[in-house]
Amino acid sequence: MPTPDGTGGPDGPDVLIRSGVVEDAAEASRLHAETWRTSYRGLVPDALLDQLAPTRWEDGWRRGFESMDPTRAVRVAEIGGRIVGFVSAGRARSGGPPGYRGEVYALYIHPQRHGQGIGRALLKAAAGALAERGLVPIVIWTLFDNPRSRAFYEGRGGVVIAEKRAPFDGFVLHEVAYGWTDATALLLD
Repeated sequence: MPTPDGTGGPDGPDVLIRSGVVEDAAEASRLHAETWRTSYRGLVPDALLDQLAPTRWEDGWRRGFESMDPTRAVRVAEIGGRIVGFVSAGRARSGGPPGYRGEVYALYIHPQRHGQGIGRALLKAAAGALAERGLVPIVIWTLFDNPRSRAFYEGRGGVVIAEKRAPFDGFVLHEVAYGWTDATALLLD
C-alpha cells in the first residue's frame, strides 16, 4: 500500500506519484487504451473497444502536456519506471453540474494494479492540485454501469450529482457524475 506521499511501503509496490511530462504521452495513451479495453469490456460495445489503438489519445496527451494550462494538473503513478496509472484534472468543463469549479477529467489504473492504493493516491494528488488552484467543488464522471469505479468514488465520499448520455466515436455512453463540495474527504483519504 502506498504511503501518504505515494512512494510505497512495506505492504505494497514502490509507487512514485509525479507530475506528468510530454515524454509520458505515448505511454499514457497506451495505458489509456489498454485500460478502456480491459475495464470497460461488457460495459460499452465491443466494437468501440476493439477499434481503440494504443496511439488513440497520444496526440491529445502530447498537446495537453505541451500547452499545459496553469489550472490543469496531470499526475502519473510509476512502478519501476513504468507508468501504471494517471490522473488529469483542471477547471470544470462547460455543461457540467452548476457550481462545480474543478473536474477530474480522467483517472485510470492498469487493471493488474487495482486494489493497491494507486487510484486513491492519484485522486488525492488531483484533489490537492485542484484545491491549491481554488477549483473546488470537484466533479468526476464515470460510466453509469461501472460498479467498480462507482464503489471507489462512493468510498471516497463522492455523491451522485448528475447523469448524462454523451456521444463517443459513434456510440452513446451513459455517465454519472460524482461530486465533492470540498476536498477534505479526498485529501484525508
